[in-house]
Amino acid sequence: MKHAALLASLLASTVACGNTSNDGGTPNSGGQSPTQTGGAPSAGGSGATAGTPASPHGGVGGTSAVGGTGATGGERSTAGTAPGGAGGSGATAGTPGTAGTSVGGAAPQGGTSNAAAGSGGHGAGAGGGLGGSGAGGQTHAGGQAGHVSDGGSSTGGAAAGAAGGAGAPPNNCVGKAWPTADPTVKGPFTITSDKNVGPLAGYTPDPIYGDTQQRFNVYRPKDLATSGYCHPILVWANGHGDNPEQNPPLCVVDSAANKWCGTYPVLIEQLASHGFVVVASLSTTTSKGDPLPTIVGLNWLLEQAEDSTSPYYHHLDTAHIGALGHSEGGLSTCKAAADPRISAIGTISGTSTLSALHGPALFICGGQDTVVSCDSVTATYNTVKDQPAMMMDNLSADHGGWEYQNGAKGPDIFAMTAWFRVQLMGDTANRKYFYGSSCTLCSDSRVTVMRNSLMMQ
Repeated sequence: MKHAALLASLLASTVACGNTSNDGGTPNSGGQSPTQTGGAPSAGGSGATAGTPASPHGGVGGTSAVGGTGATGGERSTAGTAPGGAGGSGATAGTPGTAGTSVGGAAPQGGTSNAAAGSGGHGAGAGGGLGGSGAGGQTHAGGQAGHVSDGGSSTGGAAAGAAGGAGAPPNNCVGKAWPTADPTVKGPFTITSDKNVGPLAGYTPDPIYGDTQQRFNVYRPKDLATSGYCHPILVWANGHGDNPEQNPPLCVVDSAANKWCGTYPVLIEQLASHGFVVVASLSTTTSKGDPLPTIVGLNWLLEQAEDSTSPYYHHLDTAHIGALGHSEGGLSTCKAAADPRISAIGTISGTSTLSALHGPALFICGGQDTVVSCDSVTATYNTVKDQPAMMMDNLSADHGGWEYQNGAKGPDIFAMTAWFRVQLMGDTANRKYFYGSSCTLCSDSRVTVMRNSLMMQ
């Protein structure tokens, strides 16, 4: 139903989006693109439009993989980490080295706390030390806040600062602790969206917008100023040729013309209704660019959090940032995970080789997906040894069918909602879906799961 080109195989950090024919092929039955075995992605070519509504992800002529993801202007070599919780203040930043490289100093035991422990044992204390930045960047305070687990222990956060860009600003939002909420239903917040905001970003030519770069949509609770909470940030990455919602006249859903652009509102609006501020690039090729368009959007939103004229001013939890995406957006998310400001990720039907990971990861595949196999997603999951990681196979879903499985109650959508509530809001009541010797999703007949040893706690 979407994607002008789709992932055919994931080999290391390379994505092949589309059919094997350079001039665009006919989608397989059900709208799926054939999988290339071992080959490089087809270069350039346009192809057939996406598949039918019943199986919505037919492929069109492929685009080649993105180039290297090296940081602009020097990258951080090491992020400072430390246990969170109440205690002393964090360490100062490492001294910048040559070519803009700096090492974040390790914070001492503890970390300053900016909120009391809330329901379920969640403490919103800041943990990491000051993070160094690359050339041209700024050094700012703000590690990831500690989360008190069911056992009462507190884990620290990654130091702020993106490679080659400005580090995260201090977390100057003060708010109450988050209560638990049911991830299978709409959240308690009335939502709004800020359309076509922020800087121009994205690789061109864009599959939908050609040589015109696009800005961002931000989906958020309407009452940021009066909610009393510090709202965590989620960075969303579209699949190839797609957008968070329709953006006429070029990005539309038109079944008669077999156009399927703008198909993610159910997931994104669900997340916003639960209190997240979701920044979503309108680029339709989110795995390309240096920096990635999603990182450009994150940098801008963090600047807005310190701009007194902005509706986001001191209402964002800049210490708790997650990233998620679908298809090519999953590949983009795995690249963005190297940014030490991102403390949790989730991918749906798309991954890439992880060069660095700074927090827990949830990988989801579709058991009926012929575009991105569960084997390829599992291969990425298997590389995660030093962070909690879970792999979930949605048995009846194809490449895009997860979007139409009973709304917020669908396995992928409610799992992503619960996952980020746990990781970014400290919603310990929702840990039951993922953690422990017998997790709720472990016995859900719609899915099968694998978890590494760090998920058993």
